[in-house]
Amino acid sequence: MRRFLVLAALAAAAAAAPAQAPGAEDLLPAKVAQYAQAVESVRGHKFDRAVPATEIDAARLKETLRSKLAESFPASPEETKRTLVGIGMIEDTPNLVDRLVDFYGTQVIAFYDPEPRRFFVVRGAAATLDGEALEGAAEKLIYTHELTHALQDQNLDLDRRIKALKDDGDRALALQCLLEGEATLVMIKAALADLPGADESVEEQIAPLLTAGSLEKANAPKDVPAYFTEQLFFPYAEGTDYVRRTVKKGGWAAVDRLWASPPTSSAEILHPEDPPFAPATNLLPRPETMGPEGARFLYADTLGEWGLRFLLRRGLPSPEADAAAAGWRGDRVAFFAAKGDAIAYVWRIRMDTPEAAGRLLEALARSRKTNASARPEAARREGVDLVVTSGMPGPGGSTGR
Repeated sequence: MRRFLVLAALAAAAAAAPAQAPGAEDLLPAKVAQYAQAVESVRGHKFDRAVPATEIDAARLKETLRSKLAESFPASPEETKRTLVGIGMIEDTPNLVDRLVDFYGTQVIAFYDPEPRRFFVVRGAAATLDGEALEGAAEKLIYTHELTHALQDQNLDLDRRIKALKDDGDRALALQCLLEGEATLVMIKAALADLPGADESVEEQIAPLLTAGSLEKANAPKDVPAYFTEQLFFPYAEGTDYVRRTVKKGGWAAVDRLWASPPTSSAEILHPEDPPFAPATNLLPRPETMGPEGARFLYADTLGEWGLRFLLRRGLPSPEADAAAAGWRGDRVAFFAAKGDAIAYVWRIRMDTPEAAGRLLEALARSRKTNASARPEAARREGVDLVVTSGMPGPGGSTGR
């Protein structure tokens, strides 16, 4: 499903943040310049301009998160929530936007915003980190990570790229894995530069400890659906592993090639040892015309292998879910608001072989039986494709929400 948090570390306050917060003064240019040099030393690229930095207070951050979150939903927040509930990604969660704003706000200490092209430090959050002053090693970790995003933006035009993926959540998630994986690896290597004698074996030991997610995931609030927390941390953990593999094979030059041709699906991140492939397109031609009579088209999106395995894991053990999702070669889902505010959808999933499509059909049926939030749906195999419908006319498909 769509990556709702294109806010995390890349653009936690993105377009809604002012170029300069009222009354805020630029942070010391010398400090930003110092950490920018550390990024350049690791990454082998030079900044083509200085990165301005500004403080933003926690209240302004929350306002911005709320505004940007609403903008990122493909339909209204309430309708979007109902599509996620309808397909079984989340439980029906009251006050979902409030919970997400509170959760995301706790994850942000500093962020780079690609639209005003400015580095922000959250006042208060930046003052302490686990009760200690934000200085020394902790400060270097945060600054080098976020300044790597600034370097990426100068080379990739991130705001344009993210907006171009508005209707392809899986591809946006794959791009986020590249961005966060690279920023995390630069951060790790910059930190190790201060440790005499630190070599690759030390990096192997500390990399899992410094990838955001392994430490903070356990502290995620219970009232936030796992879909959002899992999707937030995926680019840091698996994305970092993906980029580290790339660097080990071809150095930073191989990452430069990824800048020119980024990964196109979460399947590339999940299976970095496999040859990359172009996901199938045009799986639902004119999706706006495919809903039941009288229904209103809401949006279309791509769930990807990550979304498919997450959905299957809600009713199956992870190894079974992951094995059934492997072989994904593309998907497209279209959501509709039907009579009585019911949610209907058409979802076509392409697998690599007819046998894989058959295994997915069987796994989806078993997962739905044990997933408490699953709703009635019809599913059939058509060669290498699986077609899943709910609330649609036809045999087995006229099930309401």
